[in-house]
Amino acid sequence: MSQEWKELSWIVPRELTEILGAELSDLGALGIQEDYLEGEEPPPRQPWEQDKIIEDPPKRCLKVWFGLEHEIDDALLTLKNKYPSTEGYSWSVVAEEDWEQDWKQHFTRFVISDHLAVSPPWEAQEGDLVIEPGLAFGTGNHPTTHSCLEAIAHWAVQGESCLDLGCGTGILALAAAKLGMNALGVDFDPDAIQASRQNARYNGLQAQFNDTPIEELRTSYPLVVANLYAEVLIGLSSSIVPLVGRHLALAGILADRVHLVKEAYRSLTIVREKQEGDWVSLWYSA
Repeated sequence: MSQEWKELSWIVPRELTEILGAELSDLGALGIQEDYLEGEEPPPRQPWEQDKIIEDPPKRCLKVWFGLEHEIDDALLTLKNKYPSTEGYSWSVVAEEDWEQDWKQHFTRFVISDHLAVSPPWEAQEGDLVIEPGLAFGTGNHPTTHSCLEAIAHWAVQGESCLDLGCGTGILALAAAKLGMNALGVDFDPDAIQASRQNARYNGLQAQFNDTPIEELRTSYPLVVANLYAEVLIGLSSSIVPLVGRHLALAGILADRVHLVKEAYRSLTIVREKQEGDWVSLWYSA
């Protein structure tokens, strides 16, 4: 029998997507997807247009999945009142087959470098890092993850070590392993660890994944990547900085909070700052 979920569709200002995503995760969301409204998705940036400014539409549709038995109507109304700039929302029931078809529209193969490409199973080419999308985790298409993948492709040294903080699907650690690094991914969510290990087996890659708290890590790594909320990066900065042996890539930072992250990591040297839409990524050297 096909599994079913409740799907919430909510039109919100783009600057609230991260905040509301966190709020809905706290309410038990199994997965969250951010979409453009119909007809508003900007055209893809061409290789010769890296400096071109592409206008980002002001609204997004958040799709959020919950178990059929999960009741959050009262909490959702509270959120709607707390963030009055949001618009209407609706509920529907989606089957596993519908969800898989929806992913196929949004998750497509993309190339990071000559030696690293990420793809879903239905678009995989020989040599790709193949990520099976899961309800609770990302696929690499988001600019925050993409920036970390760029950092790995740029800094990977075969035989050296890479630490992925908040590994999710394991995509960053597995990209490092794909490029010959010894990779460790940590995450507090046991489902993330399971998904990461499954993706490692699927790709025939050797990487370690566990739930060691970031505060308890002691070894330094030549390359550290962390795609986390700005607030988390700031709160854990005193634990993360000592782990950086040579290079650090931070992502998941909303533009209005980047100055706070910079202050928290001021002991390191910024070598690249990149903004895509509302998102900023920072590359550091120790």
